[in-house]
Amino acid sequence: MAMLRSEPRLVAVLGPTNTGKTHLAIERMLDHQSGMIGFPLRLLARENYDRVVKLRGARAVALITGEEKILPPNPSYFVCTVESMPLDRAVEFLAVDETTGTIGAIYYDTVADAGYQLAG
Repeated sequence: MAMLRSEPRLVAVLGPTNTGKTHLAIERMLDHQSGMIGFPLRLLARENYDRVVKLRGARAVALITGEEKILPPNPSYFVCTVESMPLDRAVEFLAVDETTGTIGAIYYDTVADAGYQLAG
């Protein structure tokens, strides 16, 4: 059950490859009523979309990449490539997986610079 907070919270989860960072992010996202996670590659977005669909059902999850768009009428969760993350959706949880180099710059330019707001 998600706790309501008056102020958005920023948490950085850092660690080597295969230490469970993505698994933790998806777990935390699903602890909220809505969420969005951005991945650096379409294949990673698709793989994790399939994971979330198994847990929450196809009606609850959207997939948005540069090549593929699966958008049910009122999804609670969005799994995207970073550059395809919609800026007009308020969510309780927002994560970006692997923000290094160019991917970090894309995230900053498209999400942070655009004034993306968490719900609440």
